[in-house]
Amino acid sequence: MHQKYIKIAYRNLTQSKVYSAITIFGLALGLAVSLLSILYVMDELRYDRFNQKSDRIYRINGDITYSQKEAKVAVAPTPMGQTLKRDFPEIEETTRLGKYGSHLVKGSKSAIREQRVLYADSTVFDVFTLPVIAGNPKKALAEPNSVVITQRMAKKYFGASNALDRTLIFDTDQVRRVTAVIADIPAQSHFQADFLLPLHETAEAKVNKWGNHVFNTYLLLRPGTDPQSVEAKFERVLQTYMDPALRRFFQTSLAETRKAGNNFSYSLMPLLDIHLHSDREGELLPNNSIEYIYLFLGIAFFILLIAVFNFINLSTARSAKRAREVGVRKVMGSTRADLIGQFLAESLLFTALASVVGIGLVYLLLPDFNSLAAKSLSISQVADTLSIGYFVSGIVLVGVLAGLYPAFLLSSFQPIEVLKSKLWLAPGSYNLRGFLVVFQFSLSVLLIIGTLLIHQQLHYIQTKKIGFTKDQVVVVKTSETTESDIFTFKQEVLRNSAVKMGSVSGFLPVASNRWNDMWYPAGTTDQKQSVNMQEWKVDPDYIPTLELRLVQGRNFERARIADSTGVVINESAAKRLGYAQPIGKTIHKSGGEQLTIIGVVQDFHYESLRATIEPVALVINGKMLGSSSVEKMSLEAVSFRLNMADIGSTLQSMETIWKKTAPGRPFEYTFLSDEFDALYRTEQRIGQLFTCFATVAVLIACLGLFGLSVFAAEQRTKEIGVRKVMGASVAGITTLLARDFLKPVLVSILIASPIAWYAMDRWLQGFAYRTDIEWWVFALAGFLAVAIALATVGFQSVKAALANPVKSLRNE
Repeated sequence: MHQKYIKIAYRNLTQSKVYSAITIFGLALGLAVSLLSILYVMDELRYDRFNQKSDRIYRINGDITYSQKEAKVAVAPTPMGQTLKRDFPEIEETTRLGKYGSHLVKGSKSAIREQRVLYADSTVFDVFTLPVIAGNPKKALAEPNSVVITQRMAKKYFGASNALDRTLIFDTDQVRRVTAVIADIPAQSHFQADFLLPLHETAEAKVNKWGNHVFNTYLLLRPGTDPQSVEAKFERVLQTYMDPALRRFFQTSLAETRKAGNNFSYSLMPLLDIHLHSDREGELLPNNSIEYIYLFLGIAFFILLIAVFNFINLSTARSAKRAREVGVRKVMGSTRADLIGQFLAESLLFTALASVVGIGLVYLLLPDFNSLAAKSLSISQVADTLSIGYFVSGIVLVGVLAGLYPAFLLSSFQPIEVLKSKLWLAPGSYNLRGFLVVFQFSLSVLLIIGTLLIHQQLHYIQTKKIGFTKDQVVVVKTSETTESDIFTFKQEVLRNSAVKMGSVSGFLPVASNRWNDMWYPAGTTDQKQSVNMQEWKVDPDYIPTLELRLVQGRNFERARIADSTGVVINESAAKRLGYAQPIGKTIHKSGGEQLTIIGVVQDFHYESLRATIEPVALVINGKMLGSSSVEKMSLEAVSFRLNMADIGSTLQSMETIWKKTAPGRPFEYTFLSDEFDALYRTEQRIGQLFTCFATVAVLIACLGLFGLSVFAAEQRTKEIGVRKVMGASVAGITTLLARDFLKPVLVSILIASPIAWYAMDRWLQGFAYRTDIEWWVFALAGFLAVAIALATVGFQSVKAALANPVKSLRNE
């Protein structure tokens, strides 16, 4: 019996090649996109699950309100972890991780800039699952000047040789001995490191202040411990340890701090929640959002639904051709159950073939998808017995769901009626097909509008006046380089006529590891008057190089030694300080010297447009003004504004000067515009993925629309012939045929538009500065949907209208 079903199904498949190709390819495309989305989601859900104790690991998060600024941080006070372990027996172990940026690493060859460097406590191996291949994990990070490296780094720097006890030079002058080699950290980890350095060597760890929030702190709870019971004890810890620290360093108490509107509170976040549920300051890596996981799952589901609806639509539309077959088979004794089994077998055959084609499409599309999603996904990662079982079950489920309604519809035909050539269709079957077309195009229009608005927001970001000029600025990284070499390099480069201006600074208005301090007006340390403000070390050329706009006062001047105690603030700082005329006013940090405000620059964006502009203070180092009081600077970069006419030769000249000035250090540069664009890499990827998903959804919907137009034209062959004989024009017949398909498309536009507006308005709320949702976006999306639908059905409609009416009437 089942063999007969397969034979008949195969015969029908080969007899209707166009119908079969449209059905199989549409379903295959839907399956392929769904599989890609599911691969992405499975990869995201596996984050940190390689840790054997993952269900007992928690990170301490901080929620700090100070000087009108709310900070949600992924770091905790430096001594908090060890204090909790000492005071509460339910905590089995604690460890800390710290990130200080990149480091130059030199083995036997030239120095290489390594980005994946973390500082860690020696207990990191007791908390996280980091298999040690060589060395003693108990002592590896306890020894001074030690380093733990991964297998990949051992091979990179030492080849086939044993890396244990070999040495590496960090930042040109730190000789470190390899005390352990660990397995490469899995890609699905919320932190990545190729090098682990002893955290106890850092200045912050040595100071060990409760006010210092520098390190990510993790607790390993004992089995059976309720994390909420541990959280409940945090208030006692604050009263016992934070309150004395505030009294000692800020001459205030925790109660007074809270009374002034400020606060410190801490909570525990499960390790497995970090990657998808945390977007705090101080994250070790940029995390994803659970919202994007829901988005991917939703898109996968709906695109697959569009493909299934295509199958149902085409099957019911094709019912006219199958009616006589059903009638004959019923007369010959076939029961309705036999017919349902036959049509379900056909559906399963189509789905099986579509799944094979779909897997082939996944292999073809996976490299491009990985590039878009910044992943390294592969089918082999999930090709275990359980996953294959789920996949086969899913294919069978899709086949049954896709074929169930057509099977019941086709098997319900009455044999007497269909053999008399009177086709009977179930009541509402035309309405069902209309509903399915509306659903398909509603999703397509929704994705089109989403794509347009995402790209509009990205265009807004790229064209918005951000308060400084990011174009034509090249940034040379100078970390691990001496101050004298940096200033020498700058002066030598400025001799090149292609270089307009140059500046040495600690920070640039792009993503960076920055910190805030409490600043006060002169003569007070009242917390209510404090301002949470960043301090950037700059030179007198910083403002003109970045083309910041002074709105009050003046810039630093080399001729004025007194400017070493001057400060230039931004408009947000002046507003927070309450100064309408800030020039000449003095401000200070707690325990710091008084600085006189000499200028105010227009607010400029130095973070993503998701964040509002916060107060910034630009201060100068005495060395730049010839002062005898010289504070050691943290110089991260030299930026140059170039004449872009011949940038290649200018960069080559810079590299030549660099090699003479800082021999042995790599010449590393980037463009300020590229670093600014990197702030929106996630949005760019989402925009590209939305474009791809919208294209696929529209393509699948159009395949179904094309198939429906083919069958509609075939069913109305006699009507078209009669109309042509009666004088109807080709344009009139084409319009008649196309009109039936445009109605559901227009309805889909009306349904999708308000849903798209609501969804995209929610997405745009995540930006402090955003574009407006304008009417023309919806008009353009509607126009595109109508144009695509017309192009899809137009060809078949014109073909039917041009057919010879004599042939069509003779055939009837």
